[in-house]
Amino acid sequence: MKFHREALSVVWASSLVTTLPSVIVPAQAWIPHAQRVSRPIARGVLSVSSGTSRAYSWLTATVLADDNVSSSSNADGRSGTTQPVLGREIAQGTIVSAFPGGLTAVHIDDSWTSTDEADAVPSSVEAVSVATPKVSKPVTVTAAGDLLGMHVGFPNGSVGVVVAHRPPVVFVYNDDDLASKDGPVKVFDSRATVTLSEQAKVVDVFGRYAVKGEESISNDQKLEKGAKERVMFAPIPQVKDIALINTPMLTGITMVDALAPIGRGQNMLVIGHDVHDMRGLATDFLQTQLRDNAGVQCVYAAIQDPKDVQQRLQRAGLDDQVHVVIPTLRAKGKDPASKAAEAVAMAGTACAIAESYALDQGKHAVVVIDTIDLHKTLWDATTRVLVDVFGVDAVVEGDRNGAASSEMRAFYSSLIQRAGQYNQRRGGGSVTLVLLTSIPPANADETTVFEETEFASSNDKVKTRIQMLVSKKIPLTVANLQKIGIPIPSASEGQRRLVLQHVDDLISMSDGQIWFDERLQAAGQSPPMDPQRSVTRIGIGADTPSRADAPALRRIVERLRLDLSQAASMDGADVTSKASQSQIRKQQALLLAMYQPAGAGGRRLSESCTAVLAASEGYLDQAVDHGALAGTQQGRDVVQALLEHVNAVSPASMREIDSSLDINTETRRDLTDAIASHF
Repeated sequence: MKFHREALSVVWASSLVTTLPSVIVPAQAWIPHAQRVSRPIARGVLSVSSGTSRAYSWLTATVLADDNVSSSSNADGRSGTTQPVLGREIAQGTIVSAFPGGLTAVHIDDSWTSTDEADAVPSSVEAVSVATPKVSKPVTVTAAGDLLGMHVGFPNGSVGVVVAHRPPVVFVYNDDDLASKDGPVKVFDSRATVTLSEQAKVVDVFGRYAVKGEESISNDQKLEKGAKERVMFAPIPQVKDIALINTPMLTGITMVDALAPIGRGQNMLVIGHDVHDMRGLATDFLQTQLRDNAGVQCVYAAIQDPKDVQQRLQRAGLDDQVHVVIPTLRAKGKDPASKAAEAVAMAGTACAIAESYALDQGKHAVVVIDTIDLHKTLWDATTRVLVDVFGVDAVVEGDRNGAASSEMRAFYSSLIQRAGQYNQRRGGGSVTLVLLTSIPPANADETTVFEETEFASSNDKVKTRIQMLVSKKIPLTVANLQKIGIPIPSASEGQRRLVLQHVDDLISMSDGQIWFDERLQAAGQSPPMDPQRSVTRIGIGADTPSRADAPALRRIVERLRLDLSQAASMDGADVTSKASQSQIRKQQALLLAMYQPAGAGGRRLSESCTAVLAASEGYLDQAVDHGALAGTQQGRDVVQALLEHVNAVSPASMREIDSSLDINTETRRDLTDAIASHF
C-alpha cells in the first residue's frame, strides 16, 4: 500500500530536526517512491527506520509532485523503499475510542485551522523551478464520507486510513494497537493507494504480497517498472465516464445466466444461508470468465475464509490467474469491530486492483467480495461509538433500530457503485462486482404449530392476518405463515428479520440479486436459486438498449420464469389433473436441464442453450418419467450424454452461438434436430 494521493518524490536535506512528529511512519509501512521529481507541493518532516525496530532518525524534506512514476529509488539513487509522504494536514482530532486490533475512532476538532505554508525550498534538483504559494485557510469537514480513504497520523508515529466517516468522527484502521491516546491525531490530504503487481497474486489488505506456500508477508517489496497505483477508496464512477451495460458476463451457471444474468460493469448481490455454496458459484463464475474471455482479470476479496477460497481456486486451476486479497496475518486478539474495519479496507483494495486494469489498461475485471457481512458489523460499531460519546440523539432512529439511514446508504454505495462499464473516453474497460451476503437459516421446525397469543406483540396488520387464519381453522405452521409473509414469533427469527430487512436495503442499492433458498437446497435443487426473488435490473423495460443477458438464451427462455413460478405455486395443491401433471413435469425437466452442483465448473453458452431448449421442447419429459430427476446420477448422465452428442454432431452451430452470443433461426433448427436425433 502506498500512502499518498499522487506519486511523490522527496528532496532530502542534511540537517537533523526534531519537530512535527505527526508524519513519523513505522518501518513496516515502507513503500516505494519515485526517482524523478517535479514541482514542490509541501514541506514537512519524515522519519526513517530500518528493519522492524522503531528507532527513528529525522530528516527535513520537500514533497514534490510527479504524475509519471516509473521506477523507485532511495535518496542515494539505489533501488529500495522510503516512507509514505502524507501531504498537507487538513484536520486534527483526538482519540475517543480504540478497539484491539487497529480500529480507532477520532473526533475531528471543528475549530482547527490549517496554517500550512509551503515556501520555495532551495534544491539542487533541476526540475524544481516553481514554488508553491503560501497556504493559510481554515479547513472545514462536514459532508458525510468526504474523508474516506484519507491518511491519518497518530501520536505514536503509526499511520492509518479512514474506513468510515460519520461527522464529526472518523474511524481509522491501521492494523496496530496504539501505545498511547495522548497527543493530537492528524488527517492529511493524501489517500491510501494500492500498487498493482502482476506477479503478486496474493496480497494483504495493504497490498503487501504473501509468499507463495508460506503463511508470511514479504517486507522486501519493490515497485516494478511501469507499475500503476489506484486509490483504495476511489470515488464511484461519474455518469459522464460510463456507458450502458449491454454485454453479458456469463457465469456458466445456466439458471443464473437465464434468470438473473450479470452484465459487464454490473453489481450483483448473491444472497443465501450457505456461504460455501455461494462461494462455489463464485469460483465457477471466475473459471468461466478466464476460460471464455481473453484478457479478463479476476480479483477475489477472501474476507471470511481465505484458506477455503485459495484451496477452491487451486483445485479449479485458477490460483495463478486470480488476484486474492487476504486479511493481515495478525488476527489474534483482534476485536470484531477491527476485523470489520479490515474487511471494509479489503473490499476497497480489491476494487482498486480491478480499477487499475479497467482504467489504466482498458481491460475488463471481475471482483468477488466474500462477504460484505462485516460492513454491517463496522457500521453498527460506529453507531455505538457515536451513542457512547454524544448520546442516543447523535444518530437517527434508522441507525438505532437497524434500518437504513441515508448515511448508511452512502457508506454502502461507496463500494456497491464502484462497478461500471467505462466509456471509450475512459478506456472502455469495466469493473463487475459480485457481492456475497449471508442470511441466517430459519431455525423453526416446519411442523411447529403456534398459538394466536404468541403474536400479541405483532402489529395490527399481522394480527388481522392471524385472526383470519384462525377463523378459517388454518393451522399456524411455519409453512403457512411463510406463504403469506408473517414473521415467525421467536428470538432467532426476530434476528433473522433484521438481517432480511438489511438485505432488502442492499437490494434497493444494487443492480440485481441472486437468491439461494434453503428449502430449495434441502429439496435437492442446485443451484438452489429462487426464480421469483432472483432478478437483474439491467435492461428492464422496452425503452432501453441496455441488456445483461445473452441474446441466444433470451430467445430460448422466454417462458422459463413463468413455467417455474406456475409449478411452484402448485405446491400442496391437487395435482391429479393432466394439466397439473404436465406443468410439474415441465418444471422437473427444466430443473434437470439446469442442475449444476456448485464448484463443478461452468457450461459454455451453447451448452446452456442446448439443455434449456431440450427441456422446453419436451425432449427430457420421458427421462423425467423414468426417474431421471435433477440431482440423481441418472439425471446427470442424461444431460451429459445430450451435451456430448450435440457437441459432436453440430460443432459449427455450437461455435456460432459461443462466438456471437446469439442464435438465429437456422442455428436453432440445427440444434433442435441434433437434440431430436439423440432421443
